Amino acid sequence: MQVESLTAGRSDDEIDHRTLAVGYLRQYPSMTHSQLVQAEAHIAGLAAQHRLDLRKVFVEHLGTDPAAFDALIKRVKRHRIPVVLVLTQVHLSAVGGDETKEERLRRETGAHVLAANRSHP
Repeated sequence: MQVESLTAGRSDDEIDHRTLAVGYLRQYPSMTHSQLVQAEAHIAGLAAQHRLDLRKVFVEHLGTDPAAFDALIKRVKRHRIPVVLVLTQVHLSAVGGDETKEERLRRETGAHVLAANRSHP
């Protein structure tokens, strides 16, 4: 879904001016499908709580890491999305190298990270 297409043909009064956001989470090996669905719902709830327009939740599978994160970076840059939602900062921790995903995200996009809970993964 492209951001531009959502507002085409609408007057300013009809356009929802909420801040755009995307979500990101890593699917751990022990995570069940049900837990993944709950995690995505939790991110959607966080977006609603902060009145953010959640466009997509990127799910990172450990076997293809960092493919979903790279796609997130591209989306954030392309659509100038200012907020990335995560369950905890752990989802943006380093996966090799010295730079964390959060540091890379901020360096490349300037996006703000909003975590639902900083103390639990």
